[in-house]
Amino acid sequence: MVPISSSWFPALTSTGIPISSDSYSGTNLGGMFALSTINPSNWTRSYAKPAFIDSLPPRGNLHVMYGVTVEKVLFNSSTSSSTRDKTASGVQFSTAQGAASQSVTATREVILAGGAMGSPHLLLVSGVGPKDVLGSANVDVQVELGGVGQHWMDHLAVSVVYPVKEGTETQGSIRAEGGALSVSFFCFCFFCFFFVGV
Repeated sequence: MVPISSSWFPALTSTGIPISSDSYSGTNLGGMFALSTINPSNWTRSYAKPAFIDSLPPRGNLHVMYGVTVEKVLFNSSTSSSTRDKTASGVQFSTAQGAASQSVTATREVILAGGAMGSPHLLLVSGVGPKDVLGSANVDVQVELGGVGQHWMDHLAVSVVYPVKEGTETQGSIRAEGGALSVSFFCFCFFCFFFVGV
């Protein structure tokens, strides 16, 4: 932690703002440090594509499609009457609004990585979720699974930016120095930022 960061919590508590001891518990009211995945070589946010796909050599079993919209997850046609026995077998997608839907199947697995809002949405429109919710939207139940699309909470944040005295160590100055602390600090690929949930 950068030395100046240690002053934030006492400053907040002195003004009556609580500190969240576990910001990932679902209670995000108060001051906290939160992790963001940062590429240490260029200080850009890291996510699945640059972290795991861009570095791969060409592969015959990987096809990345841009500009497509996944419309729903497809399921195998199980002979069982139980919806729990269904397995995702592919996805239906379109290349443009109004374009004909296409599908692609997987021989091993379907990985859903649409984020905190996109993944539950895609599950719901695919028929995975609470039966009453799916029924009210006229979606055929593929897998009855309570909790899908429920309990979503936004993590509101307020950024506080202020000038510091010249010579005060900040994350930017540590990075600019390029010394041992800079290297060890950013080798973890995590950058802590501070925010107050409101």
